[in-house]
Amino acid sequence: MEVIEVEDTTAAIREPLPSLRLTAAVLVLAALLAVVSTVGRNWGETAAAAYSSQPSFRYVNSGWISPQDSQVAGPFADELRAFVIVSQEELDTFQTSYISKATRGNPTSLGRIDFETSVLLAAYYLWRPVKGDPLAVADVVVDGNKAVVQLDLNQDAQGREYAYLYAPMTMVAVERSLFPSDETVEFIFKLAGHPSITLNDTPN
Repeated sequence: MEVIEVEDTTAAIREPLPSLRLTAAVLVLAALLAVVSTVGRNWGETAAAAYSSQPSFRYVNSGWISPQDSQVAGPFADELRAFVIVSQEELDTFQTSYISKATRGNPTSLGRIDFETSVLLAAYYLWRPVKGDPLAVADVVVDGNKAVVQLDLNQDAQGREYAYLYAPMTMVAVERSLFPSDETVEFIFKLAGHPSITLNDTPN
C-alpha cells in the first residue's frame, strides 16, 4: 500500500500568530494615542477659549453721583457721559466734577490705582433709572487703536431710592499694556438704545 505523506502545516499556521498579535497591539496603541491626542487638543482649545473669554478689565467702583451741572441737566435728562482717565490729575478732576457721591464697594480702591500700569474707564447716566446700581461695564474689547467699551443698563434694577437726583455710575480699570505705545486710541462707549460716545486719548 502506498503511503502518502501529508505535510504538517500546523506549525506554519501557528508561526504567524505572534506577528498578528503584535500588529493588533500596535493598532490598538495607535488608536489610544489618537484618542488621547484628540482629547488633549480639545481640552487645550477649551482652556484657551476659557482664558480668552476672561474679561480684560477689573471692577474699581460704582454707585451714584450728582454732577456739578445737575441744574443745567434738569430732572428729565436722558444722557450718557463717558470718561477715559489716564492720570491721578484727571481722576482728581473727575472726582471734583460732582457735588456728592454714594458708592458701592470699597471707595478707597480709587486710592490704589497705579496709573503707570492702568487706565480708568468711567461712565454715568443722567438720570436713569432711579433705583438700584444698574449701570455696568459688560465688556472691553481692544483691537489696536480701537477700544470698544460695552455698557449694560439694567432697567429693572432694584435698590435704595434717593430723594435727590443721582446718576448711576460705574468705573473699571484696564491694563495699559493692551494699547499701542505713543499712539492715539479711539474709545467707543456703547449702550443699547443710545448713541455711542467716542473719545480719543493716548493711554500708553
